[in-house]
Amino acid sequence: MNNNVRITAGFLSLGIVLALLAILYLTDRDQFISPYENVDWETTEYYHVNLHTHTTLSDGHYDPHQAIDKYHELDYDILALTDHDTHHDHVRDKTLYPWTMLNDIYHELKDEIKRDSITFGENSNEEWQNRDPEELNMLSVEGSEMSDSHHIGSYLSDYAEAEGDEETIFQEIAERDGLAIFNHPGRYDKYVDFFRKHRHVVGMEIYNQVDRFPMDRAKWDRILYRMMPEQAIWGFANDDTHSTKHFGANRNVFLLPDMSHDSFREAMHHGHIYLYVPEELGGRPGIKITNIETSGSRISLTIEGEANEVQWITHNPESDDSYSVHNGLEITMADVPEDANFVRAVIISDDGRTYTQPFGIQRVE
Repeated sequence: MNNNVRITAGFLSLGIVLALLAILYLTDRDQFISPYENVDWETTEYYHVNLHTHTTLSDGHYDPHQAIDKYHELDYDILALTDHDTHHDHVRDKTLYPWTMLNDIYHELKDEIKRDSITFGENSNEEWQNRDPEELNMLSVEGSEMSDSHHIGSYLSDYAEAEGDEETIFQEIAERDGLAIFNHPGRYDKYVDFFRKHRHVVGMEIYNQVDRFPMDRAKWDRILYRMMPEQAIWGFANDDTHSTKHFGANRNVFLLPDMSHDSFREAMHHGHIYLYVPEELGGRPGIKITNIETSGSRISLTIEGEANEVQWITHNPESDDSYSVHNGLEITMADVPEDANFVRAVIISDDGRTYTQPFGIQRVE
C-alpha cells in the first residue's frame, strides 16, 4: 500500500470514528423532535385552510356557494363544508359534497326540509349554485361535523349519520380512511384515551370562531404533557363559520408540496401546519415562517415579517397550566425545564399571533 492510499484510508477511518462519536454523543443527549423535519422549506407552498364551516344545510347563515365565494374572496385555498349531521340527517344523511353537485342537492332537499330547523337561501333567496374548485383554484375537502356526542370534525370521509357515541364515530371514520379532530373542546373534558386508541384522530381546535374557548390552549398543553413525546396532538384554528362575523377569524397554514388531497392528508397526519390568528377579522398574515431547523438540542425559526415577541410555551405540572419558558427565535435544551416534554412557539406581531405545532422532547435516562 503506498502512502497516498494509507493517508486516504486513514482519513476514511477517522471520518467513520467521528461519525460514530457524533451519533453516540447525540443519542446520549436530550433531543427535540420536530414535526417539520420532513418539510422542504425551499419548495413548500403555503395554503390557507378552514376546516369548520356551516351553511344553511344546518345552522349557518350562508348558502353553500355563498360561503365558498366568501372564503375565496378572503384568499383561502382549502375549505371543508362541515354542517352538523344532527341538523340534516332526517332528510339527507350525507356530506355536502361535491361542490359541483350543490344545485342537485338543493333540489333533492328543498321540498322535504323542516323549515323550523333549516332554511335555504335566506340571504339571497336563490337556489344553491354549483362551484368548481379547480376553476376557483381551491381544494374542496369532504367533511362533516358529527354532533350527537362530542362535536367531531370529520375529513376525507363521507360519514354523516347523526347517531352514535365517540367510539362509533371514530370507527366509522376510520373504516372510510378518514381523519378527525375534536372541535371546540372547551365544552368537554375527555381526550387522551381517544387519541391513544385512534391514531386517525390527529388533533383538536385551539381556536374556534373569535376565540370562544381561550382555555383550550391550556387544555391542549395538558394533553400534550400526558402524551408527548410518544404521540403529538396537532392544534387547529378554525372559524366554525355560522355568520358574517366568523369569516376569516383564523387560518390554518398548511405546508404542502402541491394542493392535492394526498398532500393534505400527509400534512394532517404529520403536523406540517402552523396557525395564524389575526387581530382583525379577515386579516392576512404579516408573519411567514420560512424555515424551522432542528438539530438535536436546538430549534431555530426563520421568519419574514416583524415579530414583537417569540414565546416558547410548555406545561407546568405543578400549577397544571401553560407558561412561557423562553423568548426568541431560537431555543436550546438548556432553556427548557427538566420536567418539560414538549415546547411550542407563539410569534406575536402587530397583526396577530402565529402558532407552531409542538416539538417533542426525547429525554435520555
